[in-house]
Amino acid sequence: MKMNKTSQCISMVCGCLFALTANAQMMIENFEEYPSDYDLQGVWNADQGTMVTLSPYVAYHSTGTNSMRVDVNMLANAWQTTVLSPSPLPAPISIDPTQYVTLRIAGDPAFTNASYQQLFIYVWDGSGKFGRWGGSVPTTTTNWQAFNFQASTIGLTWDTLGMPDLSNIVQFKIFIYGQGDPAGAPFTATIYVDELQIRDTALIEFPPPSPMRARIDDFEGYSDSTALTNFYHYVNGGPTVTTASLETPAPQGTNALKLAIDFGAGQWPWGAVYSAYVTPFSFPTNATASLWFKGDPTLASVADGGTVFYLSFYDQGGNAINFTTSAPVTSSEWTKLEASFGQFWSGAVVDTGNLVQWRVLVEGWQGTVDSQPMSGTFAVDNIMITVPPVLAVVRQGNGLQLSMSDLIPGTTYTLRQTSDFSQWTTTTIQATATSQTWPIPAGQPKGFYQLFYTP
Repeated sequence: MKMNKTSQCISMVCGCLFALTANAQMMIENFEEYPSDYDLQGVWNADQGTMVTLSPYVAYHSTGTNSMRVDVNMLANAWQTTVLSPSPLPAPISIDPTQYVTLRIAGDPAFTNASYQQLFIYVWDGSGKFGRWGGSVPTTTTNWQAFNFQASTIGLTWDTLGMPDLSNIVQFKIFIYGQGDPAGAPFTATIYVDELQIRDTALIEFPPPSPMRARIDDFEGYSDSTALTNFYHYVNGGPTVTTASLETPAPQGTNALKLAIDFGAGQWPWGAVYSAYVTPFSFPTNATASLWFKGDPTLASVADGGTVFYLSFYDQGGNAINFTTSAPVTSSEWTKLEASFGQFWSGAVVDTGNLVQWRVLVEGWQGTVDSQPMSGTFAVDNIMITVPPVLAVVRQGNGLQLSMSDLIPGTTYTLRQTSDFSQWTTTTIQATATSQTWPIPAGQPKGFYQLFYTP
């Protein structure tokens, strides 16, 4: 493995090499130095019968002509994992917490068969401590994607030895998970990786944003609970078990999503459902996400800082933006939750113009290693992304018009109007474009208007 960088500093202590500092962009691996597959395999070791070879398939913006092709065989074993292990770095490097660890990756639709589909970049420091960054393995081969992980978001695993020293990193490895517990059906897949880098800025090469998806899910389109679980799949933390079904009545419409979660013993248990992949949609920066949520008072006796509800949206690279809140998790009342774009957070750079999946997650507690298992029932309804419409009175010819902008084409709005606040009248408006007008009656001396999106 050869490291190339645009700016570097060698720090010497008593004449010994101390660290190679990633002051700017550092290319950890771009697969350009290997003349043959044999040379590549002399540096990169793959376990579980995985084959690594050189490939001319590279991203459009790649700086080189080679990538590494990885042919994996995911057996039906719990937590089946492939580990790609290169040789240790020629010298320790230092990664600033504000820098980004980035990797180009092209996935495989076969990973839709995975019961747990994650790729993690692991690092080790000189004392043997390790941590990782990770995201979902992409399920498309035709579009290269970029994983961007800010170094400060490094995570630890159950077998941690402690947080690694980012100023003394000596080894990188790539872990590819294809099975959870329980395991799913076995499958084979091919992915491509390229340009593992340390950067001062994220590697952003997003396509143009897709149209907005106003109604994420109102749960009215499922004929029964089987149809619901054909669209959603479970991912659980630890020995937790989640069961999804339809609940009636709902705060809006007839159906809501019901989650019966049997939280496992110990710390940080959580249960979640992930949607199937959908046509890409955008979450505009001036939009608001909303939903109805009902918690379970049973958790009140164990609630702590780890009792949290998550709403997450994922881009095509598996990077997520998250909204979290604690208050309604132990309430038996339906609560409407609203979060602006700015209230979502992420440890990665997310293509919010091309989101393809969402997740609903409930975490039971932080607890202790002695925390006992407990069950709870939760419900979610009418997940939406909307942009507040903007109103203005404009002159058109000899008359006045109410100008309405930031509309969602194909949806319905309710216009309320009054001249003195003593009585309001309502009008239903079907949005046919992002902006349109409504005639103000001639001779009306004054008027006050409100426009609401109507689910």
